[in-house]
Amino acid sequence: MHNFFYDWDHDIGPEYFSLEYYYGLSFPLHMHRTFELILVYEGAIKMRVEKEEYELKAGDMLLVKSNFLHSISTDETSLAGVCIFSPELIGTVSSRFKQYPLTSPVIHDVPSVYWELLKGIDRFSSISKIKGFLYSVCALFYEKLDPTQEEKLMGRDRMLREVLYYVEQNIHTPCALTIVAEELGYSASYLSRAFSTMVGIPYTAYVRNAKVNRACYLLKNTNSKIADIVTQCGYTSLATFHHNFKELIGCSPTEYRQRNQI
Repeated sequence: MHNFFYDWDHDIGPEYFSLEYYYGLSFPLHMHRTFELILVYEGAIKMRVEKEEYELKAGDMLLVKSNFLHSISTDETSLAGVCIFSPELIGTVSSRFKQYPLTSPVIHDVPSVYWELLKGIDRFSSISKIKGFLYSVCALFYEKLDPTQEEKLMGRDRMLREVLYYVEQNIHTPCALTIVAEELGYSASYLSRAFSTMVGIPYTAYVRNAKVNRACYLLKNTNSKIADIVTQCGYTSLATFHHNFKELIGCSPTEYRQRNQI
């Protein structure tokens, strides 16, 4: 697990938009209600979207649709832009993206005009300017929709999405495996085996990562006391929180806040 996290708390509102740039960005399998656009500036990036693996190089873009499982892996020399936005910002086409699959979520060698548009966009841009950019870029992916198919989830795919959504919505609780299994109607042993097989790490490790990542967001973007953040992330032990945080991030919560708070 790479010790760098980007904000996990994306589901903020109907006009949510963020655009950040990272070297060496890696993140385990997860999902969120927002769309996510990955922009590769330098080096190469490996991504998983649902069950498929993709390799991107400089000049490529990848679109992750709302509530799609995805992960990202790269090295310290690769530079990626991560644009996260609410479905409502592309309201007139978002329902089509949800209804039909993409033949590929990747656009290779994106024309320079789109990168030029991107230069004038940040989280402080006007909504009309942001929407103009998003509709322009999404038009490239819209052409890759396959209207002859419908998005469907079955079996373990449905289970995994239900589990990840449960963790996202209940991160303020312990999210114990037995409780999740009971709430969703699965046996704990089946859920544990299936999750490890599909995600590549045990359920408990995923929850730990998710809780620490949520803590990173709160430390960076709020003035909440660390004791309150511990509770908001579902920890019952301050010592356990500090141990997990330092193990994953490489510093204490206080040090992280001092380095990163806006």
